Amino acid sequence: MTIRMKQVIILCAGLISLIQSCQVSDTQKSYVTSLAISMARSVGPCVTPDPSVLLALNLGNVTDVSTQDLLVRQLKEDAVQKINHNQPFSSGKVALYVLALQSSCSDPTEFPSCNANLVHLLKNKTQEELDSIGSQGSPLTSWYQVGLDVLALCLTSQPAAITAADISAKTIPTTPSGHTFSVDTAAVAVMAFTCVLEMDDVPVDTYVAVQNTVEALLNMMLDAQNDGLIGNTYSTGLAGQALLAAKSYYSPGRWDCSRTLQKVIDLIPNRTFSLPIAAAQLLPFLWGKSYVSVKEISCPNKDAQLISVDFTIINDIIGKPFKYSTVVAVKDGSTFLEVMQKAAEENPKHFSFKTETSSWGVFVTSISNLEGSTNDKTYWQFFDTVTPIPVGVGSYKPSNGAHILAIFSKY
Repeated sequence: MTIRMKQVIILCAGLISLIQSCQVSDTQKSYVTSLAISMARSVGPCVTPDPSVLLALNLGNVTDVSTQDLLVRQLKEDAVQKINHNQPFSSGKVALYVLALQSSCSDPTEFPSCNANLVHLLKNKTQEELDSIGSQGSPLTSWYQVGLDVLALCLTSQPAAITAADISAKTIPTTPSGHTFSVDTAAVAVMAFTCVLEMDDVPVDTYVAVQNTVEALLNMMLDAQNDGLIGNTYSTGLAGQALLAAKSYYSPGRWDCSRTLQKVIDLIPNRTFSLPIAAAQLLPFLWGKSYVSVKEISCPNKDAQLISVDFTIINDIIGKPFKYSTVVAVKDGSTFLEVMQKAAEENPKHFSFKTETSSWGVFVTSISNLEGSTNDKTYWQFFDTVTPIPVGVGSYKPSNGAHILAIFSKY
């Protein structure tokens, strides 16, 4: 083996070790779960919807159906209200709405109740920002919002993202300059520019300019490290996301990811991140994700073929025995949780259910008003015909003609 080959192997081993070490340990996952649950509980029918909360829930694969459905509906209604009544709707806010809806597999270009297209609106508002940069040397709103604009355009595969990134990268400050620039701004810009660098057909001069700016912004962020934090306590979540997304553009030795991770986890019990926006910006980092990870979310194909799934629930151990069956049509590739949702919509009397979310994923606690009990050692067990399903209901994807049984059982 050559010396060069040995060096490559050692470098690769070091990178793998670094990546593996930047994970929440099993003993501390409960802190992350509690933070996510607390954030989700901030959502309600009388609470102003926050797109950042929905975005974080989706990036963490947190299955809280009622909360997520409510947020999607609220965001769409709020967007329509703002558009129809000409209410303030800044470019960055539009971008966050686009990102949140996109991460929910809800098309931000289609609003059945009105002729609204948030992506089209975002392109217009981003152009206004770029016009201001061209004439005044600064955005109409802020560089933070422009970063969100470029990111949302990129993640919706809009060529306008390339032009916006080119202009922004050649103008955005890459050194701290008081209140006009911060680690938060640098983090959002880095995620936006990193996304653009992965797009097709980026002109060479644009690619070079954007990459140079990414590296300069990363240097600024890395120089802002202090005892594990980056910038301050509340900028560390976005900074951690950006450093994960742009790990190809800086030396691994410049950031101790595990130290940053441990620092913010230690702060969770102190309710440091009790505000929903603080939790929403931190949680993706704790899950090893970034806003750029929205492009990795798998959405059902709109044209997917419908499949038929038989669903039966059985109880013969508690109270009056019952057995109910239904046949549900869902899109191919749907999870069994989506089958249960469809069954509950069609027959709520028999197939309504409740879930809880843990570090292991979504857990069905009750079906047809019959709830599992630790005192009675009862729970709902799921089978595909006679075989126990090997993963949770939020992950298992039944095939066409499958017969799924939920049997109330004892352990």
